[in-house]
Amino acid sequence: MGSGLGAGRMIESSVVAVLLADSDVTDIVSDRITPGTIEIEAGLPGINIMRAAGSRSYTFGGSIDATISLQVNIWASNWLAARSLAEDVRAALDTYSGGDILVASVTDGADVPDLDAGIYGCVLMVDVQTTEA
Repeated sequence: MGSGLGAGRMIESSVVAVLLADSDVTDIVSDRITPGTIEIEAGLPGINIMRAAGSRSYTFGGSIDATISLQVNIWASNWLAARSLAEDVRAALDTYSGGDILVASVTDGADVPDLDAGIYGCVLMVDVQTTEA
């Protein structure tokens, strides 16, 4: 695989960096924002980001335009805390552009209580448009 595809796989890390740079988000979660699964033992509230889907369009010039759909899960001890943090995350990401993120748009997803773990989640679906070399 070419190096351009490797860069595309890292879009989750780019979204993590955007959230870590937003003080409204970090005032609540500190650095508990991870790609992959949530690390509950690190404390709550926290955020994890997982890839949901992706599509690529190839050009004659060799660049690749990609739209990557990410599932951003916001976890807290109750619905109000999770929903409030989800709004801060939405504001940080909706229409963001910079670095390898050309455009990000956010759609609300489901609320997901985990009664066994005693935590509450709110899901945001984030579509990120990027160009890979």
